[in-house]
Amino acid sequence: MKFGIAFPILTLTILIVLPIIATAEQPEGEISMSSGSAKFNVHHVLLAQLGEEHLANAVLRSGAKGEHIVCWGDRILQWDVAEDAEMVEVFSAIPGFQYSNGGCAMDVDGDGKEEIVVSRCGKPSCGSPELFRFEQVSDSQSWVDHQIASIGGEAWSAPHDILPITMEVPGRKQIKGVVALMSRRELIWYEVPDDPKAPWKEHKIGAFPVGNQSGMDIGDIAGNGRPDIACGMFWAECPADPTSQPWKIRRFGEWENGGWGGMAKTQLGDMDGDGVNEIIASEAEIENARLGIFKRDPAQPDALWEYHEIDTGLYCPHSLVLADLNDDGKLDIIVGEMTAGGWDFPWYENPKIMAYINHGDYNFERVTLVEGWGVHEMGVAPGRRNGKVLIYAADEIQLHKFTGMNTHVSYWTIE
Repeated sequence: MKFGIAFPILTLTILIVLPIIATAEQPEGEISMSSGSAKFNVHHVLLAQLGEEHLANAVLRSGAKGEHIVCWGDRILQWDVAEDAEMVEVFSAIPGFQYSNGGCAMDVDGDGKEEIVVSRCGKPSCGSPELFRFEQVSDSQSWVDHQIASIGGEAWSAPHDILPITMEVPGRKQIKGVVALMSRRELIWYEVPDDPKAPWKEHKIGAFPVGNQSGMDIGDIAGNGRPDIACGMFWAECPADPTSQPWKIRRFGEWENGGWGGMAKTQLGDMDGDGVNEIIASEAEIENARLGIFKRDPAQPDALWEYHEIDTGLYCPHSLVLADLNDDGKLDIIVGEMTAGGWDFPWYENPKIMAYINHGDYNFERVTLVEGWGVHEMGVAPGRRNGKVLIYAADEIQLHKFTGMNTHVSYWTIE
C-alpha cells in the first residue's frame, strides 16, 4: 500500500472476520478492531436480505416516530433504525420505471418530518427523469407522491446526486430546495414554493467544462456563509441571490484518469482545525483509487487546490462520510469499498469499510472497521446521544456482470 504521507505502522486485531460469498448470506454481529492507538467495537445489524432486488441508494429519514432508513430502486422501502425492524413498502414498483441513484430526505413543508425527494425514470436507461417527493400521510403507513418537476427529456440521464439546500436571500425569507446533478455534467437547483404541491421553480447553476463528474456535498467553501457545492473535481460558488445571480464554477482538482476520476465521492469538513472547510474526495468508480484532502488558497480563487494524499490502492470507494469516531474534536474519515465496481472492474473478494483517524497536520491512522462487506452510497446518522457513530448502506449489485449477487440493507454502530 502506498501512502502520500507518513503513517504509523498498523497492527490489526480482528476477532471476527465476515467472509463475502456471492451466494451466501453474511452474519450480523459484533466486531472489535484495534490499530495503534485507535480501538473500536462495531456492531452490525442486518435489516434485510432482498435477493437480486436492486437498490440504488439509502438515506436516513427523521419521521414522526423516530429515525428510518429508506432505500429505493424499482420500489421504495423503509425500516426503523432498530434490531428486527419490519420492512415497509413506501411505494410499490411501477412497470417500466425505476428510481435513480440521486435522492435525499428533507423537511419540505416545515412540519418536522422529513420526506423523500428522488427522481423516477424509465427503464432500462433511466432517461426522461422526473422529480418526485414522497410524503407519509399523518402517522399511517400510507404514502402519497407529488411530482415536483420534469427535469429533462431523452437527452438527460437521471441525477446521480440530489441534496437539499437552504439559502438566505437578501430582502427575502429563507428559501430551500434541492440541487440535482444531471447526466454527471450540469447542476440545477429546484426551489420549494410557498405551496410545496405546486411545481418547483428550476434555477440553472451551470455545466462543468468536462463530463463524468459526480459525488456532491454542500457547505461554505468561499468563507462567506453561503451554501457552495462541491461536485466531482469542481465547486460552484453560491451568489448573494441564487434566484437571480449567476454561480461561479471553478476546478479544484484534476482526477480525470481517462474519464473515471471525476466520478468521485466528496465531503466538506474542517480537517485541520483552521475553521475553513476542505474538500475530502475518493475516486468512487475505479480500482487503485485515491483518497485525499484538497485545501483552498483564498488568495488564488481560480487555482487548483493543494492536495494531501491520504491513501491509494482502494477498490471503488463509492462511500465516504465524516464523523468524530474517537471524540477528540477532530473529524475522521470513513470509506467503504464496493464488491463489484459499477463499470468495467472485476469482482473484489474482500471489500472493506475503513476509518482514517485524524491525528492532525494531515496525519491519519487507518483502521479496518468491517471486512468482507461491500457498500454503496454509505451514509452517516447525526450525532448520537450515546456517543456512538451509526453508518448505514445497501449493497450495489451488478447482475449484468456477476450472477448470484444478493442485496443487503445494513447499519453499523461504532464505539
